[in-house]
Amino acid sequence: MGALQPGIPNPTMIPEHWKLVIIDFKDCFFTIPMHPDDAPKFAFTFSASESHAFFHQNAAALSKDYGISMSQAHVVVNACPDCQHFSS
Repeated sequence: MGALQPGIPNPTMIPEHWKLVIIDFKDCFFTIPMHPDDAPKFAFTFSASESHAFFHQNAAALSKDYGISMSQAHVVVNACPDCQHFSS
């Protein structure tokens, strides 16, 4: 495609005295870890039962996503009135 692509400013239009570093993040996935003190401000806290009430995941998915035992996950699924006819 070349250096100039739609949506990117023309480099000749940037003033000469500006000190710039250009980093291309195209198709890049990265994570920036947070300090543990700041994590509660940004984390969504969902319990497994609240999540199941909305999404109706199976016990294996609840166990994996929320780090609970399979027996605890089965209790959550079996307690759901919408999913009781699927429980064994």
